[in-house]
This record gives sequence, structure tokens and C-alpha cells, in this order.
Amino acid sequence: MRLLTHNTMRNNSKDAKSGFPLKITVSEIKVHENTPTEADLDFIQNVLPVLDWPALVGASTEIGLPTGSLPLNITDEMVSDKEFLTALFHVLMNVQLVRGVLTCPDTGKEFAVTDGIVEFMLNEEECT
Repeated sequence: MRLLTHNTMRNNSKDAKSGFPLKITVSEIKVHENTPTEADLDFIQNVLPVLDWPALVGASTEIGLPTGSLPLNITDEMVSDKEFLTALFHVLMNVQLVRGVLTCPDTGKEFAVTDGIVEFMLNEEECT
């Protein structure tokens, strides 16, 4: 599971207020060393406005990236800075949670991550 994906996930059970952001507990991560193309950097630049930045900064720390890997805030200059976009591409696309657990901040419900896939199945009583 990429951090880009994590940034959009939430617990949608009836007991969860917002269900976001899900806390990450890591058992195994994989880090790829893919170099972004210009199209990749355009994608990152276009996805920036929809990212929940504080959640991404928190998730990057939870997954084990060094504190300060991402700035606490984004400036207008960063949005067009190729070095920043390349680093952000790495965090969003190259760092992947292979095995672990996502925990809802509202309910404490745990969702297992196996082979990068989150088990989001809810029991029927959690949905109604």
C-alpha cells in the first residue's frame, strides 16, 4: 500500500466519526528506487491540492521515514520545485507498506495489511 493510497483511506463504519487518518503499524515495508519521469512529476504536482498534508507527514513518520523527510507545511515555491516534487514522488509512490496494521483513530478497529492489500471488510452490524 502506497502512502498516496493511505492518504485517501478511512474507516467508514457507523461508529467512526471521521475514521481518518488511519494509524500505521509497520511489520514490513518495501522501498523502490524508481526515478520519476516528467509525467510523474506533473502527476505529483496535480495531486498536491487533494492531499491531506498533515496526515501524510504523520504517516511518513509512522512508516519509518526519518522525521523531517517532509516539511510540516508546503509553500507556493515548493509546488514547482523539481527537487521537492521528486522527493514527494519517492514518499508517495516508492515507499510501500507490505505488511502491517491500520488502526482507526475513532474506534480502534484494526485493518490488516497483507501483501500491500488492506482488509477493509466490516461486519454487517458495523454498517447499519
